[in-house]
Amino acid sequence: MVKKVLVVEDTAVTRFSLKQMLEEEGYEVEEAATGEEALSRVAAHPEPFDLIILDIMLPGMDGLAVLREFKARPKSRYTPVMVLTASSSVATVRRALDLGAVEYLVKPYSPKELLRRVEKLIGPGVKAQQAPVESLFGVVGLELNRARRSGSIFSLLLARREGSGGRRMAEVEAYIKRRLRDIDTVMGLDGQTLALVLPVTGADGAAVVADKLASWLAALEPEARWHFGAATYPEGGNDPASLYETARTALLRASAPQAPAKEPPQENPVPA
Repeated sequence: MVKKVLVVEDTAVTRFSLKQMLEEEGYEVEEAATGEEALSRVAAHPEPFDLIILDIMLPGMDGLAVLREFKARPKSRYTPVMVLTASSSVATVRRALDLGAVEYLVKPYSPKELLRRVEKLIGPGVKAQQAPVESLFGVVGLELNRARRSGSIFSLLLARREGSGGRRMAEVEAYIKRRLRDIDTVMGLDGQTLALVLPVTGADGAAVVADKLASWLAALEPEARWHFGAATYPEGGNDPASLYETARTALLRASAPQAPAKEPPQENPVPA
C-alpha cells in the first residue's frame, strides 16, 4: 500500500526537492505552501495522511499554530508530524514536541537523514522493496546512533502471536501505535510478529510495556496468545543484528512449550 505524505513548505525549491526525493523512494506526496492550504488539504483528503512534514516558518499562520490545529482535529490527530526548522533554538523545538510533533530536523539537513527519519516513522516506500527485518535494522541503527551520542539506552521488543487472532497484522499494528508514546516505533515483521523500538527504555521498562501489550492484545483478540522477547542496548548487543538476535532468542524461549512438572516418586508404604 502506498504511503501518503503531506509536505507543508513555503519555499518552492525546497518543496519540489522534498516531493521529488520522497516520490523516488515510493511515497505519494501532496504539497501545501501555507498553513491554511495544509489544513484544507487534510480536510479534503479521503483518508488521514501517513505523515506530515511541516515547516515552522510559514507565511500567515505559522507552523506551530498549524501543528496545534492538526492535533485538535480528529482526522489528523494521530498523524505523525515531523517539523522542519531553520532555528536550532531548544525552546522552539521543545514547543513543537509539546504540541505533538514526533520528529524534527534543523535546516540545512541531509536528504539521507530526512529519508531515514521518514522511514523510521512510517516505514519504507513501495519502491524500497526492503525486507521487514532490514527496515527494522535501519530504525534500530538510528536509535543506536542517538543512544551513543547521548549516553542513553533503548529496548527492542518482539511480540509474536500464537494461533489466528482474526485480525490482520496491520490492524494490530495501528491499534498498538495509538496506545504507545509518539517516540516509539511499531513495525509488523510478518503476519504474526511485531517489533517495537522503545527509546530511553531499559529492561524494566520493556517488561512493563510487554505487560501492557499483553493486556491490550487480550482485549483486542481474546482467542489469541502472545509471547514477548526483549533486548536492551547496550547489555543486549551493540549493533542491530545482535540486538535482534538477543530479542529473538528471548522470544523463542518465552514461546517454547513448558514441560509439565514431574511428580515426586511415591514411596512404597511400610507394612505394619
